[in-house]
Amino acid sequence: MPSPVQAPPAKLRLAVVDDHAIIRGVFVTLVEDAPDMIMAWTASSLAEAADKIHWDIPDFLVLDVGLPDGNGFDFTLEVLNRAPNLPVLIVSAEEDPGYPGRAAACGARGFIAKEASLEQLVEAVNTIQHGGKWFHPEG
Repeated sequence: MPSPVQAPPAKLRLAVVDDHAIIRGVFVTLVEDAPDMIMAWTASSLAEAADKIHWDIPDFLVLDVGLPDGNGFDFTLEVLNRAPNLPVLIVSAEEDPGYPGRAAACGARGFIAKEASLEQLVEAVNTIQHGGKWFHPEG
């Protein structure tokens, strides 16, 4: 008797909000190279992200702190009111020692500096995806 066909595991649908096209591109490349992820969407502003998330809540959100139309901390609070279980990883190029604590306080599951290595970024996403937290550097 043939064994039952199992559905392939669902791929993690990642969304990225960053005003720098090169950073969005890094994430697109990362996701293309990961067999267990797909890119849900990218946005270059909070307004664009708010519109997209209204219609399509991803499985995982990567969010820059500093955007031209607001900050990632406030947006995280807004998004988590609508989708309280959405894992959010906040990223920043600024070296503010208070950012990891602010990220945790607004409900993000992680914070990572943009200067981190690609390996650290992948580790952060995997840790958060599997229920953990990632706040580096420690605040």
